[in-house]
Amino acid sequence: MRAWMFLSLLVAALSLTACSKKDAASSAADGSGGAATGQQATNQAAAPQQPIAVPSSASPDQVVTVFLNALRAGDSSTTESLLTSLARQELAKHSLSVDVQSAPNATYQVTTAEMLPDQSGAHVRSIWTERFSDGDETYEIVWALRRQAEGWRLAGMAMELLPGQPMQFLNFEDPADMLRKKEEAIAALQAPAAQTAQQPAANPSAQRIER
Repeated sequence: MRAWMFLSLLVAALSLTACSKKDAASSAADGSGGAATGQQATNQAAAPQQPIAVPSSASPDQVVTVFLNALRAGDSSTTESLLTSLARQELAKHSLSVDVQSAPNATYQVTTAEMLPDQSGAHVRSIWTERFSDGDETYEIVWALRRQAEGWRLAGMAMELLPGQPMQFLNFEDPADMLRKKEEAIAALQAPAAQTAQQPAANPSAQRIER
């Protein structure tokens, strides 16, 4: 089942980014990093990609559209630039980032934003579809945005973590809570599989006797 794969990819990237940054720092500290290959040196020397400029007048759904397009393209600089300042600050404290590998085959739809009564926030519903060799997987995601000086920026997302359960909010401004919910969802999904694995296998000899 891949109903939670988008979440897993998105949030697992947080953990993987943190681990790779710590490993890199450790290697640099003990001198065990080794010499970079020619290709690695070229990649390291390349200037960082500039984020796509989004005007401050862009509507919440327009911001989400740019964000999802950047996710699909693997454009990390743009996805990070479209988070709230607090989200960027808190993620940086944990050496994390919201990112996934590029998914060029993915498609998405974005609906018109629903404004909060005080106009300080907005919710934008989207449908993200990924194509796999054995079929498509579709996820409904509600993005939470907050108005900032530079325009609308993403503060979090809500989606179904467990099949048939209500959506849960993943707060980009609270990475610890987001990762906790991810771990709880994975544990809940793994529990039935573990119980099945613990069940005793049928006795082939007994089956032959019954025949």
